Amino acid sequence: MLYSIGYQLLENIEILQDILQEKGIKILLDVRSRPYSRKGSFNKKVLESFLPAVGIEYNWVGEILGGFSEIDEDDIRKLAGWQKDRVVCLMCMEVDPDRCHRKNDIAERLKKYGVSVHHIVNG
Repeated sequence: MLYSIGYQLLENIEILQDILQEKGIKILLDVRSRPYSRKGSFNKKVLESFLPAVGIEYNWVGEILGGFSEIDEDDIRKLAGWQKDRVVCLMCMEVDPDRCHRKNDIAERLKKYGVSVHHIVNG
């Protein structure tokens, strides 16, 4: 199963943790081209240490799935296969999936592999 979330309106990392755990998400894929935020708890280094401590794997994949990169079809195909036996969530800053590459690029391209992305709208 594949989810997506934007952290823009979340006050802190603990709220993100609660949402991910409520959905049974075990892996968070950070698809930001630049894994940094003015909200310090959403910076890559913080996520890398905090999330595994609460049982959620964190991976920054912005170099291959980021909004400022040209996303290769092989990477979309790998993601489609990878999520079959894992509960995965794509994360970016933008809360509105209609305004983010999570939906407009990644989710649209995953459709041809029979994968639907469930967008978590929070805030």
